[in-house]
Amino acid sequence: MRRRRAFVTMLIVAAGIPVPRPPARAASAEAALVFVHAGQSLAALAPIYALRRPLGLGILPREPYSVEISKDAPGHGVEPLLDLPIDAAGRLGTGAVGSVPRDGEIRRAVRDDFYSAPGVIGVRFDSVAGAVPRAEVLRDALEIARARGVWLLGAPGGSEAAALARSLGIPVLAATDALDERSSTDAVASRVGTLIARARRTGQAVGVARLEGPAPAVIAKLLPAFDRAGVSLVPPSALLR
Repeated sequence: MRRRRAFVTMLIVAAGIPVPRPPARAASAEAALVFVHAGQSLAALAPIYALRRPLGLGILPREPYSVEISKDAPGHGVEPLLDLPIDAAGRLGTGAVGSVPRDGEIRRAVRDDFYSAPGVIGVRFDSVAGAVPRAEVLRDALEIARARGVWLLGAPGGSEAAALARSLGIPVLAATDALDERSSTDAVASRVGTLIARARRTGQAVGVARLEGPAPAVIAKLLPAFDRAGVSLVPPSALLR
């Protein structure tokens, strides 16, 4: 049978008839979801862990459960990141750095923030109302991040932090969608739909949402939509290119 097939193929090629090829498989689409503002409650994590999908989790430093969560999250298939809070004036929001930081004060504060969440593998700047970190905060924090060997989750649309991180040799994963800019259930569902469409169109997408908002419940209901669309949920670090 194999010889017969080979003979037929030879005749087709000799006659100049193109041999049909199987269609190329489409590149798989992938998406990552990162929930932020963990640290104040263990109960708040139950809906996230119940999703049983790979996720990212931003952990605020120096909260009652920051250490415990950063150590336990990987056991649930969740990658822990450090949420560095930035106040409206562009300062570190932990209260450890004043309006005019002295030499080394920012670095010490950021080191302490990392010590309060020892299992983190990434970092993000959690800004109040889109505040931009002061230049000295940004550079000192990123240099500590580089020394810790972590990567940066950048804000949707790009940021000065992402540009500086790349210049320092820090891997950067850019978020593409803020899923709960508007906190209504319908608005979050619409943004999740946009995320899925983006992943199908470009190959990957990264959504960020608050832990305490409606996003966990909305995403739990929409998990079948990811599957139907052929979009795989992956750990955020899997999308670092």
